[in-house]
Formats: sequence, C-alpha cells, structure tokens
Amino acid sequence: MVLYGHKLTGNLLAIHRYISACEHDIDLAFLTMDAAYHRQLLAAGIHSVLATSFACQALLRRADVVISDHGLHALSWMLGTPGLKFVDVWHGFGFKGHHPDEFRLLRRYDEVWVDSPLQRSFYVERFGFAPERVIATGYARIDALVKPGADRAMLRRQFGLPESGKVVLFAPTWQHAGLGSGLFPFGASPQQFYAAMAAMAARTDSVFVTRAHLNAPIHETGDDARLRFLPFALYPDTEALLQCCDVLLADWSSIVFDWLLLARPTVFLDVPPPFPVGSTLLPRHRYGERAASLDDAVDAVERYLVQPQNYTTHHGAMAAKVREEVFGHCADGRATQRCVERLMRLLATAA
Repeated sequence: MVLYGHKLTGNLLAIHRYISACEHDIDLAFLTMDAAYHRQLLAAGIHSVLATSFACQALLRRADVVISDHGLHALSWMLGTPGLKFVDVWHGFGFKGHHPDEFRLLRRYDEVWVDSPLQRSFYVERFGFAPERVIATGYARIDALVKPGADRAMLRRQFGLPESGKVVLFAPTWQHAGLGSGLFPFGASPQQFYAAMAAMAARTDSVFVTRAHLNAPIHETGDDARLRFLPFALYPDTEALLQCCDVLLADWSSIVFDWLLLARPTVFLDVPPPFPVGSTLLPRHRYGERAASLDDAVDAVERYLVQPQNYTTHHGAMAAKVREEVFGHCADGRATQRCVERLMRLLATAA
C-alpha cells in the first residue's frame, strides 16, 4: 500500500501510525517528490520512496492501493490502472467554496473517505461524485483531537514552546487570488499586529504562535520571545500543535473545525472571506466570538485566556450545535479504524 502527499501528516500520518501499530500484513510505503524530506523519513526509520526514482516505478507496479490527501499531481495518469485502487482522504474541508471542475480527477478515484455525512452530501450533490464512491468514515486525524492522549508538556517541547502557561494560536487562511485582507487583518501592518499581540502576551504571561497556511509567505515575528512562528514546512503535525494551544484566533481557515473538537475558545476575525468561488460551509458556522477590529481581537483573546469558562457560557451551545452538524456521528474517536476497515476491504478485492 502506498501513501502519497506533501508530508506524512494529517490523515496519512494517522493511518500510517494505526497500521504500523497493528498486526496487519501490509507493506506500507510513503511516496514523496521531495528528496530532502525523503532522506529525513528514511533517517526516522520510515519506508519512503522518492517519486522520481526507479524504485517508485517498481513500488507502483506491485501496489494494490494508493491513498492520497492532495491529489496525484504527476501520478494522475495512473488512474484507472487495472488492479490498482485509488483512495482520497482530502487534507482539509471548511469554508472555502469549490467549483465541480476542481474535482474532475478526484471523481475517478475508487473511493473518497470524507469527514462526515454533511461533507458527503456536498461531494455528491454539489460536486458530482457517484454516491457509492463517497464514504463518511471521518477524517483519521481528528481522532487525536476527539480523544487527546498525548502528554501536553511533551508535545509543547516538540514545538519549542513553554511546558506551562497559555498559548494562543493565530491561524489565518490562504488569501486566494489576492482576495481578503491579507495575512494581517483590519489593515494592520505586521509591526502593528505583532506589537499588539506581544503586549497582550506580556499581560497574560502567554505565548502567541503564528501558523500561516502552507501556501502563504513566511513573515518574521521579530525578536520578542513571546512571539513564535511555526510554519507547516518545519512543523507539519497540526493536530499535535492544536493540542498545545489554549485559544485560537482565525479568520476563515478550515483549521477552526479541527479545533472545534477540543472545545476551547475561538475568536473569529470579522473580515471578508477570501474565496473566489464563494463558501461551502457558511458564516453561521463561525461558532465563536467575532472580532470587528484589532482591538476587539486583542480584548477577546485576553478575556478568554484569563477566564476560559466565560467562553463556554457565551458560545458553548452554538459550538456544540455546529459540531453536531459538521461532524455528525464521525467525531467518535474511531475514524482511523473505519478508514483501515475500508482499506482492508479494498485489499481483499485486490487479492
């Protein structure tokens, strides 16, 4: 079986860990186009194959299933290869609108494993997928958020964060086609934004972490030790990072729905959505506090750092309602198990 994606993270990582910990007789390999990352995985003892190598050709000739989380890129020509099944476990789903043409290749996959019954309905009714190909397994990565089991201090050490104290996560989405307000909201410059957040962090003895979208340019946060930048390229385990944090500040990023499963305070920046094809999930799914200015954002984050119970009082019911609508039965901690059960069915048919 082959896993293919930008990084061995998210849904792919959860599936890899589950299979590796079980006694399934599965030859598991991760396929990457990044030579440096390939060497990094090999050094960590993970079976990795470089997509540009002869070994890749041999791997794909004997493979039964390929699972990808962000399309197939140069491997797209292999769709429809006899004896080789393709499965998608998309890397994110949230507010961003989609045109059905975006899924032209994906509709040719044998199966698509989605986050929930609601997401399945979008795929079938809006994006033209055959109903029998779309399976509401739940995303494997959300199990770690439904039932966090890792030691929080240990996770924080992985990110170079203090083992104690509060952590605020700022996670803006990618500004598609130049739409939206940019990385920093309300017309604030990087200096203005980070000065306000550094002052808030000093008052609350907290750390303010910026994690921009994978496609966004990197912005330095300055020399203040309370300001950290943790880019995906260096710290790909988003679920581990979320468990380290206490308050989320976000705009229209899909990360808010993973975060929702932790039931911790969320502050939404009230800025225009940056999506050229409209929205999938709607503004009413913004389940937390809304900030209409930089001052509002600072005030809300500070209030919920000091008294997180007030967030539950004001927004807990709405957050629970959105969780039920967005995830349905799939946020039960068993999504990875369901994914692997579907995989075993596919492998059985290929045998």
